Amino acid sequence: MGRFASTVEFYARYREPYPPKFFKKVAEQIALRGDESLLDVGCGPGLLAIGFAPFVGRCTGLDPETGMIAAAKIAAAEAGVEFSLIHGRIEELPTTQAYDVITIGRALHWLERDATLAVLERILAPDSGRILICRATSAETPETAWVKSYREVRRAWTAGPEERRYGIDEKEWFTGSCFRVLGETSVAERRQVTIADLIARALSKSNTSPEILAEGQARFEAEIAAALEPFVRDGVLVEQVVARATMFGYLAHTMTP
Repeated sequence: MGRFASTVEFYARYREPYPPKFFKKVAEQIALRGDESLLDVGCGPGLLAIGFAPFVGRCTGLDPETGMIAAAKIAAAEAGVEFSLIHGRIEELPTTQAYDVITIGRALHWLERDATLAVLERILAPDSGRILICRATSAETPETAWVKSYREVRRAWTAGPEERRYGIDEKEWFTGSCFRVLGETSVAERRQVTIADLIARALSKSNTSPEILAEGQARFEAEIAAALEPFVRDGVLVEQVVARATMFGYLAHTMTP
């Protein structure tokens, strides 16, 4: 069983979403024409590839988890998106095909840096190729004070040496490579979530997945519910999701924000 096998049913529905305007803003910033080829590395259920699909000509998703590949097929069909899928790891990708856009979402910290950089250098289109490191997170604000309590519960269940990998800095990760930062962008969206939504989101994380929690899952869910209950108003919590993208490429120029 892969690390994310038991998270599949929760991942696409409950992870922090990328707002539609995020994809539009990024597409405008990197001047997509609509005929580009895009590779989504560690695509999971295809959130990034499906979101960018209207702005490019062809999308391909790559993921080592068979369950995620199956979920991406279903999501693409539901979204009416043509979406090729490859089961495997970027470090072992044999293709020499060039891609105009390569997206990496919540997967950078799982990649073997040197091997991945070698493949990216081989498959990213010369000159105009762009690598997009994307993430969507819940921002802690006075209106969303529950975020701190939620994170504290998860942190109590995930403490360990391996947790250091989750704090990876993408700019530092690319330091010393042939790729440089070209620009950044972000989009914020206010939405509502429930305690059940946030419990399911926690179960979508590899370090608090049903497989990892095992017999402790019920206690874990109860602790999250107890931590969030004081913040519930009319059955919901307010969430501020911030979607961000850092753009990398070969060219040593800075894009206009």
